Amino acid sequence: MSMVALDNTASVGRIGIPRLKPTLKSNLGPLVGGIAGCAVALVIGAILFRGFAENGFRLGSQLAWRYASLVFFAALVAGPVCRLAARVFPSLTPPESLGRKLIWGFCASYGVYLLSVFLPNVIQLSPGATLMVLFGGGVVMVMALTAAPLKRLGDRPVIPARFRRVLLGTAAGYFWLCYALMGLARIYGPHRPDAFYGISLCLMVAGLLVRYADRWFSSEH
Repeated sequence: MSMVALDNTASVGRIGIPRLKPTLKSNLGPLVGGIAGCAVALVIGAILFRGFAENGFRLGSQLAWRYASLVFFAALVAGPVCRLAARVFPSLTPPESLGRKLIWGFCASYGVYLLSVFLPNVIQLSPGATLMVLFGGGVVMVMALTAAPLKRLGDRPVIPARFRRVLLGTAAGYFWLCYALMGLARIYGPHRPDAFYGISLCLMVAGLLVRYADRWFSSEH
């Protein structure tokens, strides 16, 4: 599980009530907003294309799910790829907060996906959809909160570092298994052929291999 845990080496810094707004603004930046905006545009575009009905929301949620999987892959490999590239090109200094921003971007895009699943069931709530949204939202919330070490004004972390890494690794492992197992099920199950699921599975395996390579090189030094 630790191999699929996302990088969280950069520190957010001191976060207290007086400093909460500027800290989040400076760290989230346009990257997270752009990722979330693209997810919203995909869902709205699908609804406008298919109509404000079940088919439109189904296409929108499908596109949001696929888009979020690509963002997850980027978050999975961002830290390791930057560290491996820095070994080849010592002058390269990648931004420390890139991995954290991609994690938050994935959480935002996955939140858009959950919203696209939940909205068609608002009038007549579906127990299955509601449970899935609540559980997925909870895992995303854990992932977002543990992506950076939140601290009180006294410089004491809200969540201990070791516990935070375990939570982040568990959340990341959950999403990795979701994308990998769904890809396997679609490939070998009685479903309509769709190349995306094969690509998604390959990306998850590639992300795992990249992280193994990063750990292997790090253990040598």
